[in-house]
Amino acid sequence: MNAITSVVGLKKKRQFTEEIIGEEPLNLPPQSFLTKSLWFDLPQKAIDKIVRTRLDLRGGLHACEHAVIGILPLFALCDRNDIGGISTSFHPDTGKAQIFIYDAYPGGIGIAEKGFNLVEELWRATLALVEGCPCRDGCPGCIQSPKCGNNNYPLDKEAALILLRGLVGLCLN
Repeated sequence: MNAITSVVGLKKKRQFTEEIIGEEPLNLPPQSFLTKSLWFDLPQKAIDKIVRTRLDLRGGLHACEHAVIGILPLFALCDRNDIGGISTSFHPDTGKAQIFIYDAYPGGIGIAEKGFNLVEELWRATLALVEGCPCRDGCPGCIQSPKCGNNNYPLDKEAALILLRGLVGLCLN
């Protein structure tokens, strides 16, 4: 995978309250590096259910991506900052919705391979985390990420649960 990152600005936040007290646009060149990744082919039944129930597919993909990145360090013995991810409702190379999880280091350091080797266990643990979280719409404990480049938008916890249930093979009616 060729990971491309861009920094387009910065936000100044008040300590403890996270209140935004200033924003500055930046014009830095994109950084690109080759790394290792894994991706999930998502069950069509899960996608159909999300669409049918009028949940946010993009938000579900994004939330699922964050939740997997949050749980993967328990298996790969790394920090969540060592992992990156991207999700899209249509990827031009595959022609379908995808979630990609990648090593945040040039050349990779084995995190994506570890996730690939334990992918079903990873999905089950991620589902247990999100299902077990008592929040209603998603929180830092389940689907929000402290390093999200999109400011944790969009996120849809219920859509993420449908995707995760589909990935582990639970019946989706």
